[in-house]
Amino acid sequence: MNLRALSPEQSRKLAIGLLVLAVLAAIAVVAIPVWLANRHYDTALADMSNRLERYTRLAATRPEVAKQLEAIRARDVRRYFLRSGGAALSAAEVQEAVRVGIESNGGKLIAIQVPASKDDGRYRQVSVNVQLTANIEALRKIMHRIENGTPVLFIDNLTVRSQVPSTYKPLPGGEPEMFIQFDLYGYSLAGT
Repeated sequence: MNLRALSPEQSRKLAIGLLVLAVLAAIAVVAIPVWLANRHYDTALADMSNRLERYTRLAATRPEVAKQLEAIRARDVRRYFLRSGGAALSAAEVQEAVRVGIESNGGKLIAIQVPASKDDGRYRQVSVNVQLTANIEALRKIMHRIENGTPVLFIDNLTVRSQVPSTYKPLPGGEPEMFIQFDLYGYSLAGT
């Protein structure tokens, strides 16, 4: 189509169409970035308002948390930790606690081994590996004493193996001995 061959009426329509297209393009060039920026700031404002609301709720719990913290500080929490000092001293405390617990509840201690302790910031994890023999009732009493005593000690990697053949028939009132092995660990304050 040749532009010189257009009639004046067609030329006017083409000019008006190009003008409308140029105006729409100019509006789009201005309006789309403004709309995108507005949407971005609306999203950011909603996110910040949500954060402010959450932080306000958290700040409202401050007096209650401070009261609970004071209650914890009022307790003697150091008694739940092993004695501070060297790792060997703490390991000896764990060994003595487990030895007394086993012997006073009917178990027979086979061996105690002390692996290296692990320091984690201001805390030191002290572990001992324990091997013993006991019947099921003695084992229950030993575990109860260890887990409910102070300092707080944790039992991990517990293995219980029967030492009797599968055809064993226990006597009435008699319990067979089992081989028990576990890791026992507690924490001491390393920095003090």
